[in-house]
Amino acid sequence: MQHQVETVHYEVGDVRLSGLLARPAAGPARGTVLALHGGGSRAAYWHRDNARDASLLELGAALGWTVLAVDRPGYGASAGLPRDRQDLDHQADVVFGLIDALPGHLGDDHGGGVFLAAHSMGAILALRMGASEDGRMLLGIAAGGVPLRYSAEKSAAMAAVPTDRWDMVPPMRGPGTGSATFFGPPGTFDPALLTREGRIAAPVPMAEFVDARDNPLTLPGFLGKVRVPVQWAIAEFENSNQAGPEALAEAGRLLSQAPRVELHTQRGVGHNMSLHHAARAYHLRILAFAEECREARANFT
Repeated sequence: MQHQVETVHYEVGDVRLSGLLARPAAGPARGTVLALHGGGSRAAYWHRDNARDASLLELGAALGWTVLAVDRPGYGASAGLPRDRQDLDHQADVVFGLIDALPGHLGDDHGGGVFLAAHSMGAILALRMGASEDGRMLLGIAAGGVPLRYSAEKSAAMAAVPTDRWDMVPPMRGPGTGSATFFGPPGTFDPALLTREGRIAAPVPMAEFVDARDNPLTLPGFLGKVRVPVQWAIAEFENSNQAGPEALAEAGRLLSQAPRVELHTQRGVGHNMSLHHAARAYHLRILAFAEECREARANFT
């Protein structure tokens, strides 16, 4: 059964956010999954028109969740934010403001709490949010494609970008920037995605790029402050970040205060996990973890 996915807009202070929303056919919702896309993407990363059986929004709605995939500040309706409001600290303030307003927007469809599903740059944001005092109200976080450390090629490509000239990142070229960096082997994804056209791709705000570039230095300090459950997933064919069992083990060590950490290698995908044929399996894992977090919050707090 397909669920209606609608385009929505919300005002958070003076920032207008856009996104995609799916609700369960019969309420009340079990909770709200708030999905945060990565750098250079938009909300449609979680909901591709030609792969609706893998859509996080439709799968979540079918399982009784309200799912809101938001265009993060600096994307979609809020593209063009001044550079001094594009960084992750400002993004976190806006997203927390959105969370505070969700009961008024969604009513009974809001459900029993908010769970963050997040990818790459969005996952850095989600983990920073989880490390804050306000983050303790979250049900949990599913973080995929987190760059604890970049590959050598990606680090070099990012270091070569002049960060003092533009408000948006210019197209990057060379090793560490091609399709093989973000996708698995041929046959694991739809090759039409390599055109980077349509509703998914978007320019990257420069201030968030600087935060992303510096993330290997800054994120470890945040991870030790996260006090909600975390699912940490890496791709089998990850070529953007350093990956493998050692990276998973390091994430587990750094998340020392989280009440539960689930470490997972998602088979059959590259860095852009939700843009592969195995996205359905990945999204179902996210939703299963969200359900476990919901039950834990309901029964043990």
